[in-house]
Amino acid sequence: MQRIILVGFMGSGKTFIGKKLAEQLNLPFIDSDSEIEQREQLCITDIFRTKGESYFREKEKEFIQSLSVTDNEAFVMAVGGGLPCFNNLMKSLNHLGTTLYLNCTVETLFSRLQNEQTQRPLLHGISAHDLLNHITTKLNERASFYLQSNIIVNEEQQNLKSILDKLHS
Repeated sequence: MQRIILVGFMGSGKTFIGKKLAEQLNLPFIDSDSEIEQREQLCITDIFRTKGESYFREKEKEFIQSLSVTDNEAFVMAVGGGLPCFNNLMKSLNHLGTTLYLNCTVETLFSRLQNEQTQRPLLHGISAHDLLNHITTKLNERASFYLQSNIIVNEEQQNLKSILDKLHS
């Protein structure tokens, strides 16, 4: 059974890389945010707006707990950037499969996120001017969780060949 779970800050490329990796390994791809949207029949932005972040974090926990450790289903999964940081879920992810942290610089994340503020509920209301500081602060808060991953993939190694090499070493 091969389960690969991608963690990292929003904008780190979890979904993009996860889909490519799943295709290469001929495994199903799961996106935790998409699964929660489907279960709730609401987009993440609307869940945050109408029910709040704590409700959303509880739904993340329920989703991860629904994935059985004893099940033989193999997959590649991308999880929301905050998921590993709440409800002891990083530990759960490490039990569920092989975790990969897509480690990107603050500058790269800023570059990727500066035009996505309307699609990212945790970036709503943050001015472009304050975005860099916000990313820096949040990344510093979350780094200790992300660094618990089985494999850390730095920015310059974030290509399919490098990731596959790391998974097989």
